[in-house]
Amino acid sequence: MRARKAKTSPDINLDELPKQGKLDSVCATIANALWISGDVRKDTIIHVVLEGPANGPKVVSFFGNEIKGLRHDERSIASYISEALKKGAWLKLNEEANVRSGITVAKKSFEKLIWEKKSKKIFVLDKDGKDIRKMDFPEDFVIIFGSAEGLPPKAGNFLKELKAEKTSLGPQMLFAAHCPVIVHNDLDRRNPSV
Repeated sequence: MRARKAKTSPDINLDELPKQGKLDSVCATIANALWISGDVRKDTIIHVVLEGPANGPKVVSFFGNEIKGLRHDERSIASYISEALKKGAWLKLNEEANVRSGITVAKKSFEKLIWEKKSKKIFVLDKDGKDIRKMDFPEDFVIIFGSAEGLPPKAGNFLKELKAEKTSLGPQMLFAAHCPVIVHNDLDRRNPSV
């Protein structure tokens, strides 16, 4: 997820997440990408590229197969992001640090993160893309989506160079937090035993 306005300084006010560059949406997206009833999706990693003030860009990554004891409510996730931003405050470009089990932080651009994933099949959510129900997905792939501001035109050109395939979740624009649920639901229906 690319969150172009999300705050990157660690002094996050947990009582005003929408005013912190829409961190409420970022936290809901992380929760919806990873948590299911009574468990965590072990096969999922969510990288959130925070690009807002004052120390961006920062990539906070949550690894489903390593997470232990993390709560899934927005305030708790925001506190984990704050902790990550504190640990990552002094990182130099392209450096990464472990925050706690299942969470890392890096000083890295969106383009650098995606470039590192180029060996995998890359999909980008786009309302004009091919319907997800008609798409074939390999076992290991990347899905890119943005916050309400969307992806800038420059990112579109970059993704085109990487041969990212556009896929749509339906005819309506959705909240970012809804996207992981719909993607997972579609994949769960294809592989009910997983």
